[in-house]
Amino acid sequence: MSDSIWTIPLFPLETVLFPHTALPLHVFEPRYRELVMYCLEHDSPFGVALIREGREVGDADVEPHEIGTMARIGRLRRQSDGRFHLLAIGEERFQIIRLIRNESPYLKAHVRLWRDHQPFSAEQERELAEQTAEVFRALLRRTLEIGRVRVDDIQLPKDPTALSFAIAGTLQLETPMRQYLLELQDTSERLRLVRQIVLHLLEASEISVQPFDPEHWNGYVHRN
Repeated sequence: MSDSIWTIPLFPLETVLFPHTALPLHVFEPRYRELVMYCLEHDSPFGVALIREGREVGDADVEPHEIGTMARIGRLRRQSDGRFHLLAIGEERFQIIRLIRNESPYLKAHVRLWRDHQPFSAEQERELAEQTAEVFRALLRRTLEIGRVRVDDIQLPKDPTALSFAIAGTLQLETPMRQYLLELQDTSERLRLVRQIVLHLLEASEISVQPFDPEHWNGYVHRN
């Protein structure tokens, strides 16, 4: 894990953004409009962190969780009144070392990267990833092919860590569980938990995934 520390703008939210997933945002508060402008002008990422205490809108003293996700601005549309509609693309996770208040209208933080530990067995981790992908595809078949979307057209990430986050980001989980999965530094454990959740959904026949959104799978779908 890198020990480098740097400063990023922080966007506390009442949701969790996983790496390798996307989050649509409607930015209307003046301070966060300024954050967006800063990121555009400096080609800077910003941090998305789940709020621990406080409110998402209008709370200058909001307290975020320690672990969050770096985000880059993907698609962006600016309204005539100055509001933004954008797609935040999750990248690396970070750990907040120190919050910086009153330096700018929005919150900033000194952060360092937060990465998974090396697996005890890379081969076993790959096998677990394949098993998890298999049951997730079974869940996708049950939900997507009703709408005539072919599951075989969807390419899941092959990297076990990326796969664990991509699946976790698709399932409609309670916020505390999402934050727990984000904070885990064990890819195999995250895969086991995600696989267990997907198996439960299959066995109980309780479809608990989000409706198919092509934007979420942009880059994984073959369109030919």
